[in-house]
Amino acid sequence: MEQLILSATLNGVLLGGVLALLVFGLNLIFGVVKIIHLAYGQFVMLGMYVIFFLVTTYKMNIFIASIISCIILGLLGILLQMIVINPLLKSPRLNQLLALAGVIIIFENMAMVLWGADYRGIKLLLPVIHFGSLFVRTSYLVAFIGAILTLLALTLFLNRTYVGIAIRATAQDLDSIQLMGINPKWVYLITQATGGILSGIAASFFMPIYAVHPHFGSAFTLMAFIIVILGGMGNFLGGFISAFIIGVVTSISAVLTSTEIADSIDLIIFILIMLVRPQGLLGIRESR
Repeated sequence: MEQLILSATLNGVLLGGVLALLVFGLNLIFGVVKIIHLAYGQFVMLGMYVIFFLVTTYKMNIFIASIISCIILGLLGILLQMIVINPLLKSPRLNQLLALAGVIIIFENMAMVLWGADYRGIKLLLPVIHFGSLFVRTSYLVAFIGAILTLLALTLFLNRTYVGIAIRATAQDLDSIQLMGINPKWVYLITQATGGILSGIAASFFMPIYAVHPHFGSAFTLMAFIIVILGGMGNFLGGFISAFIIGVVTSISAVLTSTEIADSIDLIIFILIMLVRPQGLLGIRESR
């Protein structure tokens, strides 16, 4: 039993890396644009379909297909900002949520029409890594490394480039950046493009792990928002840490009980932490 729990813990840490890939874009978009991107999971779903289509139809290398997917999702993020979000920036939060819920339905129906309801996946023969009696899924390990590299690249982008500093400044003080001559609408477009690229990166690392279907995004959206809120909305490090917490708890709970009970335990932990720290683990309590 101890060996089983140890193996579950190790794979839970790697699962945390997989889940962390989901929250980077969500945190960035909320931190800057101040909008809850309900359709972010559908972006990941579309990215996986694009990779599947390019690899299976045009026999394209999966790495090149992943780059093209990131570019397409970056452009899609810009279109979403221009067509849907910009007109609703000053609207009530409920209007924004309803509009993005409509985007979810549009994306899912579009995927249904183009690719059908069947599960689609790409077969990649990846070896199973083992350390003694501990077995590790290579696809999880690759996603885990990818999550760390993505976080490092995002941190460098936000702290070492002019555009990244402008994005951070917009998130911190919208009025001041306008006095400095920075147009927030351009920053919003760049942020949405970056968020789209991040969803494409998540889709790239998800392809060896999951099969995609039109409702794939909805299955992960709830978990992604739980992780984001648990870590503190807009806090990258908090989201990263909470992803590992959820990953380990899910993995160990699934081994000791069942997958359904493991999901319930995640929600119970989330509710308890919210009762104690409603701003999240690393979030800042807003003054009233």
